[in-house]
Amino acid sequence: MSYWPQQLNFAVWCATTGCGISIRSLIDSELKLPPQVRSFLWFHVYFTVRRIFFEMGGIQGPVPLPDDPVFDMIKNAYDISSYKRICNEFKIGSNSDFKEGSNDGLGDVYVWASGVGPVKTDYKYPDWNKFSDEGGKAIDGNLIQYIDNSLSSKQYEYFVTPVSYGLTSAGQARINQSIEAFVYCILGSQVNERSGMIGSSGSAKEVRHEFLILIEDAIAQPDISKSVQRFQLVIQEAKVKLDLTISPGTWLMPSRMVINTESTVGYNN
Repeated sequence: MSYWPQQLNFAVWCATTGCGISIRSLIDSELKLPPQVRSFLWFHVYFTVRRIFFEMGGIQGPVPLPDDPVFDMIKNAYDISSYKRICNEFKIGSNSDFKEGSNDGLGDVYVWASGVGPVKTDYKYPDWNKFSDEGGKAIDGNLIQYIDNSLSSKQYEYFVTPVSYGLTSAGQARINQSIEAFVYCILGSQVNERSGMIGSSGSAKEVRHEFLILIEDAIAQPDISKSVQRFQLVIQEAKVKLDLTISPGTWLMPSRMVINTESTVGYNN
């Protein structure tokens, strides 16, 4: 699991299949979902993937992301006990395989052939094929020139279920967390700046900047009770109706998340 693609595939699986979210609900235009629901589902995937990385880090901090200075593609730091706890939450074994594609997800191995150049081989790595610092030699036909994973950009499709028959028990809890964060970040950014986030005005850009700040804050929020309180507070401050449901058993959310700018008693316009 220290291999970065494994960590990413695991987090994507948790946010989608593990929760009961299908690829159809995310991208199938023939499935007539309200635009608010589909927008939320995309937010849920991003937010939950980031939350999984945050939780997998344990007390040492979140799992490093590719832009972080300490990021390591091969041996990316994570907390084993935290990883196992998440596996228990989603009812899967901690030894589950999250590799897919040729060479267990690494990609195709190209060895160096004298007088020819790189040649694709069916051999796996690590095995008989080796890099030069591991003893691979062109004269022996086992010198690896490079490994190419041409399918990595679509590898997520293997870990997102094509169809769903409803939210899982873990999914209901995670969806509620995402609803709290979604509503808090969108409405909270507008309430904090006293302006809407749609448009090209300077105030709208300020709100969108505040939105990104609140997302990072919500991702790193370990206290669930506090996130519920913030959700309830921002609903009250924005004066919106709770009239939209994502699925039975989840929090209600507003179908229209624009702050009330009409004159209201007790509200600072």
